[in-house]
Amino acid sequence: MKKQAKVLVFVFGLFCLLGFGIGTASAQLAQLPAKEYIERMDRDARAGDLKIDQVIAKLGLKPGDIVADIGSGSGAFSIPMAKAIAPNGILYAEDIDKDLLAYVADKAQKEGVTNIRTVLGVYDDPKLPVRIDVAFFHRVLHMIEHRQLFLNNTAPYLKPDGRIVIIDKNPEDSPNSWMWLRQSDVDTWMAALSFYPAEKYGVFDDKYFVVYQRPYGNSVLLKRRTATAER
Repeated sequence: MKKQAKVLVFVFGLFCLLGFGIGTASAQLAQLPAKEYIERMDRDARAGDLKIDQVIAKLGLKPGDIVADIGSGSGAFSIPMAKAIAPNGILYAEDIDKDLLAYVADKAQKEGVTNIRTVLGVYDDPKLPVRIDVAFFHRVLHMIEHRQLFLNNTAPYLKPDGRIVIIDKNPEDSPNSWMWLRQSDVDTWMAALSFYPAEKYGVFDDKYFVVYQRPYGNSVLLKRRTATAER
């Protein structure tokens, strides 16, 4: 009986880890405690893999932009993006972990970055306080359980020509295939909101980097259509 009980405990723990447990454990895929997460995310070896400067350059962020770093974690992208849109742009670092947000705020203060605002979101809604130009998801969407719902709730925060940026992995590109997302699935979820791939960048060997927009305002989609019509 003791052996059987240990097996049941192990199975339950595994289900919680994968995000299929009950209560809080089921709300998102399991995330490490803030201190351990920060230690892993801030290590020097990882910084080069993020290609932060290249990502910001591709997005063409400029002073005055309003950007939300969804699932900002330790602020690896938040701080550089805030600098790119300074002095009058605002970077909203959004996360569901208040300890991570406190870390980002402290890090920004130490680096003299004054245009970052932290936002405590909830599991299915980033709870942004204003309409934004860019919602940035770097390897975050796969950690969200109700992905379509979260995107549904994010879209209303975007300005008419606002962009949703997704950087993630296809399952076939990783041995841990259960935790990643097919780009084709993301395309489908975004299309349900009238967002379509506007730009795709080959910055990463193992991740897709796609910018989605609606065909409104100054959208790249409209510019591309106009250019095609003029040929």
